[in-house]
Amino acid sequence: MILTSPQPRRRRPGARTLAFAKCVAVPLALTVLLGACTNSKLVISPLYNRLDDQMRKEFNKLGDFDDAQQAMFEVGVGTGHVWHRQSELPRYAELLRTIARSLSVPGRTTPDVIATWAEAVEARAVAARECHPVNFLFDLTRSLSDDEIDFIERRFARERVKNREKYESRTREERITNRLNNIDKWARRIGIEFDAQQRAIVRSGLEDQVSLRREYFQLSDRWKKTLFEYAREQDAPDYDERMQAHFAELWTLLENAHPDEWQSNRDLWRRVSARLEQSLTADQRLKASAWLSKMANTLVAISKDEPSFKVVADPRLGCLVPVQPSDEA
Repeated sequence: MILTSPQPRRRRPGARTLAFAKCVAVPLALTVLLGACTNSKLVISPLYNRLDDQMRKEFNKLGDFDDAQQAMFEVGVGTGHVWHRQSELPRYAELLRTIARSLSVPGRTTPDVIATWAEAVEARAVAARECHPVNFLFDLTRSLSDDEIDFIERRFARERVKNREKYESRTREERITNRLNNIDKWARRIGIEFDAQQRAIVRSGLEDQVSLRREYFQLSDRWKKTLFEYAREQDAPDYDERMQAHFAELWTLLENAHPDEWQSNRDLWRRVSARLEQSLTADQRLKASAWLSKMANTLVAISKDEPSFKVVADPRLGCLVPVQPSDEA
């Protein structure tokens, strides 16, 4: 970590560091991949390259940061982005190619194969969480004053109220229909136009899923309360370790508190995926396989682009790209 001496406090410096953790679970390329209406490098590459700029913009919305704080943020985000580009994008591409090859042949994709894909996705999500810049920016949170932490806590409370009101404003049927439409929209982007039977398969999964949203609200409320308690204990000798361990707990709140329901939902969507795959027509298989293969090529090409940020080979600043044998020669 980069250590700095206390600096005069300005308007909410460091506030984004805590709020930043809310998006830690999402791999950087996943939003681009799921939201893209194209798999062309001409479109995807600029979007991916600007992800760190989007983080920087959000960071600077919440305060006037001094040079040392800006430098800490730049190192954390830059190191994380380079790691993700060079280490994770090729892994995403490998998985997409595996799926594309399997989809192209009827009967090749068994439930066990789908389980393997799901485990691969989960592994990549875990890697993104462990290597997210927030895990390397605790010097920023340590620099916050009590007033600044109070401000962030109030902001979190307002967001919780807003999220709950949004959730409660829809009936269960409306929430299911909205999720179905979103899944349908994503499927169309990779060349799969759901027919009535396929929409029914997805809807049945949404209806059978055990809703844990209210349980998650309660668990996350307790988690956030502890977070701000830890954040105020800035003189604790194990401050970094406690904060990092606490962030890690966030991603398994439901799994640990409601293991049976969590596993039931996990198994449910693997079964739904298997039923959907078996229902694909020859045309759907061809289009989806071609789209996924091209996206894989796009991700590999982006991974080979030269990043503008120069990484310092210090694991305390972020995850580093594994050195390949050929790189050592």
